[in-house]
Amino acid sequence: MRKLKIILQSNVFYIGFFLFLAFYIFFFTNILKYETKIPTYTKEITAKIVSFSIDGDKLSLLLKAKEKISATYYIKSEEEKGELENSLKVGQTLKLNGETKEVIGMTISNTFDYKKYLYHEKIYFCFQASKLEIMDYPIGFFNTIKNKVEERIIKLGNHSYLRAFIIGDKTLIDHEEYENIMENGVSHLFALSGMHLSFLYIFLDKVLKKWRFKKMVIYSFLFLYLFITGFSVSFLRAILFLLLLDINKKLGISTSRIKVLFLTAFLLLLINPFYIYNVGFWYTFVVTFSLLFCSSLLKQKNKLLQIVLVSIITFLFSFPISVYLNYEINMLSIFNNIVLVPFISTFVFPLALLTFVFPFFLPIFEGFVFLLEKINGCFASIAIPLILGKINLLEIFIYYGILLLGVELRSKKMFGCLFLLVVFFYNKNIFQSQYEVYFLDVGQGDSTLFIAPQNKEVILIDTGGNVSFPKKDFQIRNKEFNLGDNIVTFLKSKRIRNIDLLLITHGDKDHLGYASTIGNDIKIKQVMINKDNINEEERKLIQKWPQVENYQSKYFEMQTFFLKLCDNENDNSILTKLKIYDYTFLMMGDASSKVEKEFMHQYNVSSSVLKLGHHGSNTSSLYAFLKNVNPKYAIISAGRNNRYHHPSKETIESLKKLKIPILNTQEMGTIEIKISKGKFHIFQTLA
Repeated sequence: MRKLKIILQSNVFYIGFFLFLAFYIFFFTNILKYETKIPTYTKEITAKIVSFSIDGDKLSLLLKAKEKISATYYIKSEEEKGELENSLKVGQTLKLNGETKEVIGMTISNTFDYKKYLYHEKIYFCFQASKLEIMDYPIGFFNTIKNKVEERIIKLGNHSYLRAFIIGDKTLIDHEEYENIMENGVSHLFALSGMHLSFLYIFLDKVLKKWRFKKMVIYSFLFLYLFITGFSVSFLRAILFLLLLDINKKLGISTSRIKVLFLTAFLLLLINPFYIYNVGFWYTFVVTFSLLFCSSLLKQKNKLLQIVLVSIITFLFSFPISVYLNYEINMLSIFNNIVLVPFISTFVFPLALLTFVFPFFLPIFEGFVFLLEKINGCFASIAIPLILGKINLLEIFIYYGILLLGVELRSKKMFGCLFLLVVFFYNKNIFQSQYEVYFLDVGQGDSTLFIAPQNKEVILIDTGGNVSFPKKDFQIRNKEFNLGDNIVTFLKSKRIRNIDLLLITHGDKDHLGYASTIGNDIKIKQVMINKDNINEEERKLIQKWPQVENYQSKYFEMQTFFLKLCDNENDNSILTKLKIYDYTFLMMGDASSKVEKEFMHQYNVSSSVLKLGHHGSNTSSLYAFLKNVNPKYAIISAGRNNRYHHPSKETIESLKKLKIPILNTQEMGTIEIKISKGKFHIFQTLA
């Protein structure tokens, strides 16, 4: 025991363990490559349900066979949806028929990479089911308990916030409400973590204070609860940390709480080295470390002052992680946490537990949830988002070095340096000396971004957008995937806070559908639309932002061409030509071959880069027009496996005959071009 005590108190042990762990993590997450053992031609799989969710007509399944499997099934009728909601249980065995589902990696830089996320979750096989059957196999004891908890919540009305606080499932919270939660910087309060554990531990400790095996019962309950809630890393950290603290105290090892926290992190990473890529892992450990490291500052008799200090400390320590992930920070999140942390920990979470046990508390719980939503909405309406853009790991290390020294030395100078570092983050675009052009991968649509050096001028031509089709009530989802959110994330990563001109070539949904999503987060100074009859979507744009007919660019040589009005929206597309140094870009919108003929008879259409009209369809890109333009590169923006079969074989053949290189977003993702004097570099997002 004495030797163990010496080892666990030794700094050399933790340094050595850290170095070993660094190699261990690098080897198991980067050197070793993992692949599915299931053949890609598989048409049928049989596996147990680990978790599932139904949103509209979409059933998402996490299954376990020889390996974890992600599966999707689209529900065909309201009756089938009702049957699945009533019959599906965790632990059941399903037989699925279908085919392998291809997962595409990140297609717009600096956005969420779902393919990489699945890999880090050790999911290497995705399946698209067309038919499913529930097999009559035993579920198991622990899964039965988990299902009983689920059934209890459903009996209580399947309240979205009750689900969130009892089992950590936030999927049913209204999308707009959850956006407010994220905006306010308080999403951590809705993840099961140390706050929830502390309440449960103290409650059980008081209830069982006279029991001989109190600790054993408490930890048995907590680990059972961990299983029920799906082994979230923040809750796992909290339980393991608490357990090690109790062991430390019981054995009289006297290891500091910070060292116990490091030991907790080491053990979790030994169990699963992929936790290093888990956002929850970093948040839970950094925030806990911050409170331990600053514990002397938190010894305040004034409880309000203590809450304020906790909020400031956790804000400062989580700041670079939030910026690294989201590229922005809400400056009011300190205040939001001061109000909401005690409100949720004192009232909402305890009431959720009481309601689960005693249903007659439900009206009181709903009253507090109503108040919580009102507070969240109010705070979101006065949010002060600060877009700081992409920062790198070196900058994060420098930030933490200065912060730790500042706290340790109680140095105002260090905190002054920290402020200057944040100012540097905010103004990093001053080092951008190149022009940048992005042909954004927006699926079956168009969106092109032109950025002058230092972000002095930003022009966005079209935004992309989904063409929506009518849905039945049972098909409507709580959250529809909106690629416009990815565009906003990308713009924030580039520190773009204003768009000088939003040019909409024409009024089709796949060219302007994401304009409102973008404009809600990024200021749009002016909008330009074509001269055709204004449709409802275009009318919304010019009601929101000032309309301009002739835009004078300061940093680009820019021409816009309005040919004679035609009888359809596509042919009335604004044609645009931009010049950067010796390189020109010709943007054809959805103009047809008829417009191309007229255009090349009236103007000089030669260009270095041609964005093909109408996604490369056979109604555009005449051979004669392509020959006349004679571009060094032809850009095609089209969706993968689109119903229109764009680009057409005829267009591809014409380009090949003329030996014009093709850059296609279907294959390359977002196409990035960086230009400086005498230099022209092309990059693709999908490797």
